[in-house]
Order: sequence, then structure tokens, then C-alpha cells
Amino acid sequence: MKRVKKQATCLLLFFLLTGLTTLNAQVVAIKDLSHKRQYYYDSLKKMNYDRIFPIYGDKVYKKGFDIPFPFGIMINNFVGRQDVLISNLQVSVRDGDTILGPADLSDVIEFSKVEAKVYNLNLRADMYIFPFLNVYGLLSYLPHASTEVAVSKPVEFSTKAEQHGWAYGFGIMGAGGVGPAWLQADYSINWADMQLLDNKVVTQIMGIRLGHVFPSKLDPQKNISVWIGAMGIFINNDTKGEVALDEIFSGISQEKIDEIKQSYNSWYDKLDPAEKKVIDKIVQKLQDKVDNRPTRDVHIIYEMDKDLKSNWAGLMGVQFQFNKRWQLRSESNFIGGNRFSVLLSLNYRFLGFKKK
Repeated sequence: MKRVKKQATCLLLFFLLTGLTTLNAQVVAIKDLSHKRQYYYDSLKKMNYDRIFPIYGDKVYKKGFDIPFPFGIMINNFVGRQDVLISNLQVSVRDGDTILGPADLSDVIEFSKVEAKVYNLNLRADMYIFPFLNVYGLLSYLPHASTEVAVSKPVEFSTKAEQHGWAYGFGIMGAGGVGPAWLQADYSINWADMQLLDNKVVTQIMGIRLGHVFPSKLDPQKNISVWIGAMGIFINNDTKGEVALDEIFSGISQEKIDEIKQSYNSWYDKLDPAEKKVIDKIVQKLQDKVDNRPTRDVHIIYEMDKDLKSNWAGLMGVQFQFNKRWQLRSESNFIGGNRFSVLLSLNYRFLGFKKK
């Protein structure tokens, strides 16, 4: 049970980080040939673009296309929820210097709900190498990540783990025009170090978006972009960790211990002798906890496989560009699957290095 809690948190972190990276992909170049904006686009053709990046940026401007400034810094606020699947649960007990286990409890413990929630603050720096190719790096702080675990068998029980952590990663995005629309594909990888986990949470994210830009009639640098798409999140399955027994069963009662013992008839005899020793030690220490005997040195060592209940989910997003330096955007990943997230970000872009 303890292990499940840790694994779910890992999944959540990964989900959270991936959402942030893909959502930050920059809107692709646009072209508008309306009469009111013709002067602006004609001026782009005549402009002497003297910056190093993006490579071939001068050629793109001479064709009358308006592209984003090559460098950007984005601040993101992200909140998300993700359902998680737990399997291959192995549990050991460490009491002081003595370790019992591991016991395979995959066929003993069933979960009715494993839900990860997270709040993420993210800083993203990006650069357009070419007008169609963007690379970026990410640094994230997760001040609050929680995992709610509900056990249905052998007894009904629920617990919640809360933690914080840091994450970092990088990604690549390609974009281009498709008639009146823009198409964007994105890949990123992130590594998260969480308070309760022994190993890093590695998350890979893939996204694809199709959108359209609605230019302002009054200001050629202002526009609104809307898009739809899909995001796939894939995490490392193996999770290892150790947590104090008091932390998992903080609210255990005598009635719940008695219920665990009464459930033995349906599963206890199927365990081998080593696995029975693990269960006996856990129940014994739970009883000690209820009887106010010291249990602070008792820890649960866990190892499990985890996965997202749905790797893919649809999304919708919108961005308002005040000018070529400032943009405000929001995206939600909620269509289908067992995921819900909302991202709000503010982006500042600038021209960068001049050619010598």
C-alpha cells in the first residue's frame, strides 16, 4: 500500500511535467494577405534581418511571413490530475536493522482508486534554431504533489501521501503551415526528484496540435490563436522507495486491524512462509501503534510497476498575443482518457544575438 502511494506520486509528477513542456511550444509562422495588413507584411519583405537566429530567418521574412522572435522565457502555472495503475507490488518490512521480505502482494491487495494530483511552477527557456525548429529547457518546482490511494481488498482502506520536489528536462518542437492552419509536433523528456522516492521519475511526452491564427484588424502584431490536439505521456514503470509505517497508517484504528485479521481466511493461507512473516510483522506493528508502543523505526520498503490509466488524452488551447514580445496562453488536457490539467503561462520573447 505504501509503495502504491509512492508510485502514484511519481506518475503524477511525470504527468505534470510533460504537460508543461508540450504546452509551451511556440505558435508557427503565419501569413495574412488582407488589405489592411498588407503594409505590415510588405515591410517584412524589405526588412534587413540582422540576427543570428533563427537560421534562414532573413529569407523567411523576405517572403512576407511573420515569425516569432527567436528567444523566449516562459513562466507556467500548472495544475493536473491523473489516474494511475499499480501492479507487481513487492513489500518488505525493515524493523531497525532487520529486514523481512520481499512479499509479493500483487494478488492480495486490490486498488479501487489511485489518483495523483500536482501543482507545478515551471520556467522554460527556448530558442528557434530554424524558423520551423525550436529547442527548449525546463526547470520545475513542485510545491505540492499528492497521491490518494483507496484499497478495496483485502479490506477497504484509504491513505494520502503528500510531497514536493524539483524537475528538469529538455524538448524539441517542429512546426509548419498547412494551408490556413498551423501544425506542430513536440517531444520532451523530464527527470523529477521527489521527496518520497528513491529513484527519479522519468517522463517522456509527445504532443501534436493543429491550430489557426486570427489576426487583429487594428494591430498587425496582435492575434489570437486557438488549437486542438492530443498529448501522450509515458513514464518509467519501475518505482522503488521506503516510507515510515507511521506515515502510511497514521489514522489506523483497532477496528481496522481486527478487520484485516478477519480477512485472513480469503488470502493468508495462499502466501508462502516468508510472505506470511512480512504480513505478521506489519499487523504486529500496527497493533503496537494503536497500543501507543514505539514504531518510529519501522519502515515499509516497496517496489512496484506503475502506469497511467490512459497514456493519451485530447486537448484544447488558446493564446492571446499582445505583441511579438508578450503572449498569454492557456491549455487544458481533458478530452478522453483519465486526465485533467490546466496550464496558464506568460511568455516573453526577444531577438537575441546580432550577426557580426
